[in-house]
Amino acid sequence: MYKDPDTRDKRWSGGILVLAVIGALALIAALAFVALAVAAMRFIPSSARISDAEHRYLAHQSFSSGIAEIKLDAPINPETATTVIEKLNEAAKDKRIKAILLEVNSPGGSVVASQEIHDTIKAMKEKIPVIAYMREVAASGAYYSSVTASWIVANRGTMVGSIGVIMSSFEATQLIDWMKIKPVTLKTGRLKDSGSLARPWTEDDKAYLQQLINKTRDQFVSDVRAARPKISDETMNHMSDGRVVLGTEALNRNLVDSLGGRHDAIAKAAEIAGLNSGADTPIIPMEEPEFRGLLNEILRGSVSTATSAFIQELMRQRSSIALPGT
Repeated sequence: MYKDPDTRDKRWSGGILVLAVIGALALIAALAFVALAVAAMRFIPSSARISDAEHRYLAHQSFSSGIAEIKLDAPINPETATTVIEKLNEAAKDKRIKAILLEVNSPGGSVVASQEIHDTIKAMKEKIPVIAYMREVAASGAYYSSVTASWIVANRGTMVGSIGVIMSSFEATQLIDWMKIKPVTLKTGRLKDSGSLARPWTEDDKAYLQQLINKTRDQFVSDVRAARPKISDETMNHMSDGRVVLGTEALNRNLVDSLGGRHDAIAKAAEIAGLNSGADTPIIPMEEPEFRGLLNEILRGSVSTATSAFIQELMRQRSSIALPGT
């Protein structure tokens, strides 16, 4: 069917105009949000601005002295360890912080990440007391991370322990055969691909990997013994098979120092630090200021929303407008 070229040209010109208007509005909206962010930062007191990474969590908080609260409430991986260690170091350097309350609620995780947190607490507790409060669970790497604290408080029902190491994998040779895939491996030694999914594990593989995790478990046990010398050999043998016990048994076996809740942990931290106990003790949560996260979300959201709207309108106009020559 013949279409009047002039009509098509007019439709195309109209579409271009609409797109230009949308693009201009999107740009104006983005610039407006940037201006809003800049203005907000100008009116925020300089003491509340966080430009220095070493003062990321505390610089915006106003208090004379208190207890810093740091949460270890996720599976432990390198990212978790980095965040917790940043908070520990910042709290230890702030003269206003007299003690650190480490609230633990984690099933554990990476060996090295757990050791990093453990070593950080071990080094700093000589300068500032670190009190660990174990809530629902402090198992494996979570117990490893916090075992060297100045004092450990657990609830009666807290699951504590799991002093052990696990390595999990599976063999996929039957699946590979079913998919008619033939793996090819070049290696410089017979153990280089130990644990590979592409071939059955040999007895040498299993013996080598078992020896590796046994040595890792030995490091775990050694660090627990150093942190808590009152733990008996019988308890260490009992616990080092990976089991957990409830808080009451953990206390009897010297895995923790006392039973109680968060309030009791705070009171103990205040006592060790020489602060007023109870409700008079300021508890300073180590979290980023809300205004910073809010502005970032607004800026990211506004730009992405404007861009998305522009692209959607472009596609709609492209599908509805007959281009010249079609």
